[in-house]
Amino acid sequence: VKVEDDGSETVEAAVESSSVDGGVKLPPPVDEALLAEMIEMGFPRNRAIRGLFYGGSTMDAAITWIGEHDQEPDINDPLPADAVAEPKKELTAEEKAAKAQELKQRIAENRRIQAENEKIAEKTREKERIQRGKHMAETRKVVEEQERQRAIDLRRKDKEDEARERERLRQLLREDRIRRFGVEKANELEKQSEEAAARKKEQTELLKKKQAEEKAMREASGQDETIDMEKALKAMSAAVVKLDGNPTEVRKTCYLTMAKYITNIINQPSEVKFRKIRRENAAFQKRVIAADGGLDYLLAVGFREDIEEGFLVLSHSDMFLLNRVRGDLELYSSKF
Repeated sequence: VKVEDDGSETVEAAVESSSVDGGVKLPPPVDEALLAEMIEMGFPRNRAIRGLFYGGSTMDAAITWIGEHDQEPDINDPLPADAVAEPKKELTAEEKAAKAQELKQRIAENRRIQAENEKIAEKTREKERIQRGKHMAETRKVVEEQERQRAIDLRRKDKEDEARERERLRQLLREDRIRRFGVEKANELEKQSEEAAARKKEQTELLKKKQAEEKAMREASGQDETIDMEKALKAMSAAVVKLDGNPTEVRKTCYLTMAKYITNIINQPSEVKFRKIRRENAAFQKRVIAADGGLDYLLAVGFREDIEEGFLVLSHSDMFLLNRVRGDLELYSSKF
């Protein structure tokens, strides 16, 4: 700070005397608005400060100075508190135009680099997101496997508990029989019970095997289709309109016969013979085919002619529809 003859102070050297409490000097000030704009463009803060301080008070001048001093080792260091700006050389019109063009190119390059860096960062974030997703999927898979194993262990334990309880009851029953009938009779009764249990188990296994074979047969022959309920009901209604044009006795016979077919399937759904009708069967020809609309009704219900040659074969196992059909057929036939 300079002191004049009259004792007053001037701010001619304010840059050199800037300080905070305690006498610590601060760096010379720069235009904060321009500084913020340069940082937003991608310039490091200290580099932007040096450019504004040494290069001049405009954006163009600051960026030009940065370009000329880009390779200096201290370009990114904080501005010293005692920094002094060098006097600026006046540029010619051609030099100013060249500098302006160079500035535009540098800004464009800066933005291009920023865009590339953002793309790289976005790819990195996407990879991290995918990795997190994979990790979560793997974690979920491990948790599901643990839950499945716990369920298996629980079922195994339940079965073991049931087996122990059955054995305990068997022993109690044997002791009771021995007290009442003696050892010999108790052994005979126990043997009969074991034989009956073995027969029941064998029958159950045979039934399961038969049902599995029948299901596989239906799947292979296209007999386990999903029926379109709305379409089926519309087709059935159209067939009923045609059936109403037949003589009363023909209609009644057709309705009763079709009701019998559907009832057999509902009562024994796994019995293959009830799910198909021989086309050339005399009773079928006389009772159903002879009635105009009879065949249309069965096709609407879900019977198909292309599954097995010479037969009408039911293509689905929709019990809701079949029960609905049986109810309708019984209602139609009861009107006569």
